[in-house]
Amino acid sequence: MTEGALKEFQARRSIDVDGICGPQTWSQLVEAGHRLGSRLLYLQARPLRGDDVADLQRLLTSLGFPMGQIDGIHGQQTADSLVDFQLNAGLVPDGVCGPVTIQLLNRVGTRFGEATDLSRLQEEQRFSHPSTELNGYKILLAESGGLDAVVASLRRTLVEAGAQVLTSHHPDWSSHAEQANMFNADFCIGVEVREEGSSVCHFSGDHFESPTGKQLGEMISSELSHLFGDIPSLGMRLPLLRETRMPALLLRIDDITALVRGHQAMAKVVTAALRRFVEVGLH
Repeated sequence: MTEGALKEFQARRSIDVDGICGPQTWSQLVEAGHRLGSRLLYLQARPLRGDDVADLQRLLTSLGFPMGQIDGIHGQQTADSLVDFQLNAGLVPDGVCGPVTIQLLNRVGTRFGEATDLSRLQEEQRFSHPSTELNGYKILLAESGGLDAVVASLRRTLVEAGAQVLTSHHPDWSSHAEQANMFNADFCIGVEVREEGSSVCHFSGDHFESPTGKQLGEMISSELSHLFGDIPSLGMRLPLLRETRMPALLLRIDDITALVRGHQAMAKVVTAALRRFVEVGLH
């Protein structure tokens, strides 16, 4: 009974479904318990996380104060948007989301467009200038251990296509996300071996699904099927995908032998998909 309920919760939160209450599941249980108004929201050295933050981001975005993807993390962009809203609403611009700010947000936040539509438009604008090459694009490649050769192949093909590439090797995916944000990358691509099944994952939360990640993920998963068998494109709320400020993908392969044998072909598939995307943009 408990395991089934836990698996249902994991599926609903778009995290790995294993029926085990590990660190990621526990973190999501805590975040799910926060409701907008149950605590003060403001910028902290270690950003607040929770469903209340996601609701704040959704309301701010719907009012024209977007901060990128609605990820439930109260970072600098969310804090800046909150202050902008307070200034425009005639409130004290203290960057603290308390009862007065929430009351006004709820009163006017339902009068405008859907937050998902506005977030999508913001991401579309990021890639609104078609290009036939990857010249000028910054890409971070990440792996959590043991896949140096795989990342090296991908790096070579991307550099040959004109991209500026930084590689990151660390067991913690949050560390990779931080590195990608510091690099100010246009794309972030992670690779890992996972026995539970292959997939190409992009960010998806309660109020936002990355349109760039979804489109790229579908392109890549389709082309990789001849190398690794069925490899679905999935929306997930994994740290690398959630914590990066740019579109991110996590390529999960369940057959290490096939990956070692086919990593050069995989690198060509990923590079070709990125080139096609920057040439035609979102559609």
